Amino acid sequence: MENKLNQLALEQYSTEYSDLLVKKIFENRESISGKEILTEIVPKQVGLFVLFNLFKRWKVEMNQVKSPFFNYQVGEVKQKLEELMNLLSQNISISKEHFYPLLRVSVESTLVLILSPLKYYQELVASYDGEAPNMDEVNDLRKFIKINSHMRDALLSAWASNYSGEVLFNKAFEGLTEPPEDVSKLMDSFNKQLPVEVDSFWLEGESADLDDTIDDDEQEEAEFETIHTQFSEDKKEMLADSLGFDTDQATLKSMITINQKFMFVNDLFEGNSEDFNKVIAFLDTCETQDVILKFINNNYILRGNWNPDSPQVKDFLVLIDKKFS
Repeated sequence: MENKLNQLALEQYSTEYSDLLVKKIFENRESISGKEILTEIVPKQVGLFVLFNLFKRWKVEMNQVKSPFFNYQVGEVKQKLEELMNLLSQNISISKEHFYPLLRVSVESTLVLILSPLKYYQELVASYDGEAPNMDEVNDLRKFIKINSHMRDALLSAWASNYSGEVLFNKAFEGLTEPPEDVSKLMDSFNKQLPVEVDSFWLEGESADLDDTIDDDEQEEAEFETIHTQFSEDKKEMLADSLGFDTDQATLKSMITINQKFMFVNDLFEGNSEDFNKVIAFLDTCETQDVILKFINNNYILRGNWNPDSPQVKDFLVLIDKKFS
């Protein structure tokens, strides 16, 4: 089943959130400074994207500066222009009228980055028209994108190696063992201002994320297929059935009972409940059962951390099977 972000819901929430924030910000002022953008806008990533968008617009304008009489490419002139840019960055002053569209776009970008990092990075890569970023652009991206920084750095590393298309994302994300940050925590700042149900951002109330681009080599596919078959055939009745969970819509988080949670934390995650919560949150963003099983196979089974024959692992995988059945 293909899962997609609900663009209409994203736009509607971004508009309502921006309306609310602008009203508060400009209640007693005529303009907002760069420092205030960083300190008064929540979440902070939204403010960073506002400044990032300003920075990109400034670069576009400077690239358009041409003259039949003056040479803007001379080293000293370029240096002075950079100094001017630094000075301007310290003296940002934006009126409500011009600030609002920047804010709305930045709110939507932040939501996409939180909910579906893959979608955000696909759109980012597409914006470069097939060109890899230079070192200055890499530094800019690191400066302005702070959520899921491990994913950002993995992408930038692969991108700088001149990979492109699906291969770029395969190379960037196939070796990641750390899942994306907890979506619920990242949404806290939004919810304190304007409460929203995360499921509303997904068509049919479902979620998706980054791993459906991973394409392993033939050996890994064979190993995965063996495990997939083994776990798919090993099915049993679950507590979720007796409680009436609609597993087409239920999340793994909602399907796991208290007793199961204690068992999985203690036996599969070495007592680390934070790691357990991060992994469950990540798995609940995956589009397909195959993506989840690849993640588990590559990061836990093949590494020897989990015994595929243990009852705890089988119980865990039966939950995943039920989620997609």
